[in-house]
Amino acid sequence: MFKEYGELGAVVYELTKPPGTSFNGDIEYYSKKLSDVKGAILEAGVGTGRMLIPLIQKGFKVDGVDLSSEMLDKCRENIEKYNVSANIYKQDLTKLSLPKKYDAVIMPTGSFCLLTKEFAEDVLISLYNHLEDGGKFIVDIIFPEDFIKGETISRNYPLSDGTGILYTSFSCGIDWVLQKASHIIRYELLKDGEIQRTEVSDFCLHWYGLWEFEMLLKTAGFVDISYEVGYGDTNDSSLISFTGYKKK
Repeated sequence: MFKEYGELGAVVYELTKPPGTSFNGDIEYYSKKLSDVKGAILEAGVGTGRMLIPLIQKGFKVDGVDLSSEMLDKCRENIEKYNVSANIYKQDLTKLSLPKKYDAVIMPTGSFCLLTKEFAEDVLISLYNHLEDGGKFIVDIIFPEDFIKGETISRNYPLSDGTGILYTSFSCGIDWVLQKASHIIRYELLKDGEIQRTEVSDFCLHWYGLWEFEMLLKTAGFVDISYEVGYGDTNDSSLISFTGYKKK
């Protein structure tokens, strides 16, 4: 019924988060964490290339994978626009079948928390299997600390020729037992004040306790697991970055 990112959602994402946009220092953090990686890197949930492109510009060899055709179309446009090179794949993270393995796999800025919890272990195992022996996995998880039930946020994004996209986000509810916060997001393409097209997205944020997520990583096979809060700069943050390794 819903999808996280359709065509209008990808346009708004590109307008608000173009390549090189750093959230709380995430690009800088990942650049530092990957500084010892000489081989290929995979970004899972690559989106439009917001992080992939600046990492490539810094000299890293990065490929990307995502399930959204619309986001990947924007990613390919950006790869051409910024004159960089990367292999981009459209695949389901629960059953990846890529042509090579990687020295590192990354999943930054809470993308993992958009995955339905029942598939979390399958995704972790799939990513583990695409690492070289001794390879590094870095993933962020986030908590819904700013969630306000019933809150509605509306924004307007002008495009051209009298057109624009009206964005409306509604915070539906939070389930403390299932650890899930739900949002409905509506994108409306307007031209001269009339609605031309509408997309509705169901965004669910699934969060994890520290020990819960560490156990998931261990179950998938990862070893030498560690974590940092707020990209290592603060202990007061809703974002936790885990690092784990594939056994040598």
